[in-house]
Amino acid sequence: MQEAAASATRAAALDDGDPWAHLALGQLATMRRQPETAVHEFERALELNPNFAAAHGFLGYALAVDGQAERALEHFAQATSQSPNDPQNLLFKIGIAHAHYQAGRYVDAAKHAQDVVHQRPEYLGAERQLCASLAQAGQLDEARAALARLKQAQPNISLTWVAQNLPCTPKAMNHYLEGFAKAGLE
Repeated sequence: MQEAAASATRAAALDDGDPWAHLALGQLATMRRQPETAVHEFERALELNPNFAAAHGFLGYALAVDGQAERALEHFAQATSQSPNDPQNLLFKIGIAHAHYQAGRYVDAAKHAQDVVHQRPEYLGAERQLCASLAQAGQLDEARAALARLKQAQPNISLTWVAQNLPCTPKAMNHYLEGFAKAGLE
């Protein structure tokens, strides 16, 4: 993370007009749970290139993991309409699932996560989102089955691991951990 931060900061210093440099800075801020900085950097990238679909998508993701569901969904819609065949849309679909999760629309969240699990079963973020979403939707048998698959693929998964490694801000993280706990994750 430190090496990426140094590179992105240097890129922005060399050319503040490069939207990709601001995209990288926004992604770093998201991973560091700094939503205000992330939003600022993604918005700067969009000022530089209003048609930058990836910036809309990653802005949506930063907002989703901060619990700003409706605003996140607006940016995900913009990203997917600007670039409907972009391979990154799969990642954004997990963000869409997370936004629905944070808004309490757990069935919608599970549907979007399940779509990604079908398309890319090796992407554990989708299985994690599916597990928590199903549990919150009251579909406990399905949630436990998702948790079993997740534990097989990621034996070190725990509530502590989720809290330490996923970029949700504190309030959004507590909500996310509730779903995992309901599924039986310890």
